Amino acid sequence: MRRTVLVLLALLALVPAGRAAAQASSDSVYLRPGDVIHLVVFRQPEFSGDFGISPDGTVQHPLLSDVHVVGVPRSVIRERLRTAISRFERDPNFVFDFLYRVGVGGEVRLPNLYTLSPETTLGQAVAAAGGVTEFGRLDRVHVMRGGREILVNLQRPDADVSEMRIRSGDQIRVGRRSNVIRDYVGPFAAILGAAAAIATLATSK
Repeated sequence: MRRTVLVLLALLALVPAGRAAAQASSDSVYLRPGDVIHLVVFRQPEFSGDFGISPDGTVQHPLLSDVHVVGVPRSVIRERLRTAISRFERDPNFVFDFLYRVGVGGEVRLPNLYTLSPETTLGQAVAAAGGVTEFGRLDRVHVMRGGREILVNLQRPDADVSEMRIRSGDQIRVGRRSNVIRDYVGPFAAILGAAAAIATLATSK
């Protein structure tokens, strides 16, 4: 009985720590210019919508354009939004979320810039771009992040890879599967054909 009580007390002690860890994780997510804030202000539809982040780090919103949101924690952004909205609505009730701007290219069907939730995994980002082409290699996905390149194998079953989330500014490129006929025989045949054509022209003069 005593041992059971001690276990329960230990579990209860972990609850605040878990909440603190979740808050710390949330506050470690930062916005960059080009990202988007999804904002919903109850009873104020003119405040609600998706608003991009301008190059100077402020919200591209006609009434909130002085709110700076780049490089600060989520909790700070919430207070800044609350202060700004309070100029028009007393005790505002609102929710907001981040959307990251990432590029997905290489051997995908719909290469483009995408606006995606921070919860999006690398695999889901590739899926958003229509998935890989017939020549795509999920075992060689290149991610440019923070000035360095990360090579990711999305075919690995471990959680570290399958749960890897996107970050603001990521450039994701799916590698290309090599094909001897397409990559070597085809170009070589084209060269031979061009050489034969030149030789024919030369001998016909």
